[in-house]
Amino acid sequence: MKVLICLAAMALASLPSAARADDSAYRACVDKAAASDAALTRCGEDLQKRMNAAQEPVLAAAIADMPGDAARKALAEEQAAWTAFRDRSCLAYLSSDFPHNVGAVSFAVCRADVIAARTKYLKALSDN
Repeated sequence: MKVLICLAAMALASLPSAARADDSAYRACVDKAAASDAALTRCGEDLQKRMNAAQEPVLAAAIADMPGDAARKALAEEQAAWTAFRDRSCLAYLSSDFPHNVGAVSFAVCRADVIAARTKYLKALSDN
């Protein structure tokens, strides 16, 4: 069991991640969860909820900043396609090929990175 905890910690530390670096609540949750599969999964779910909630106003601003109705519609359609992608991203980490602790942490960090990248893109649309 200690080996799995070490592997999960190494996976978290080795992934270049804005989520890993910027989300102290996730780090604290993972530290507290230790080897509990359910707790690690809950930490990841909470991280994704926070990241999705943070993206909502950025998306709203990007849509509002579009120059016309056609651009707003195109961005809304693009976001719908991206949401479908997001929901299918990083699933390999949840396969039985990964120890559950490692998979739970790696999945959460990967999914958070996907959300962070999209949020950064949307923010850039408003910054122009």
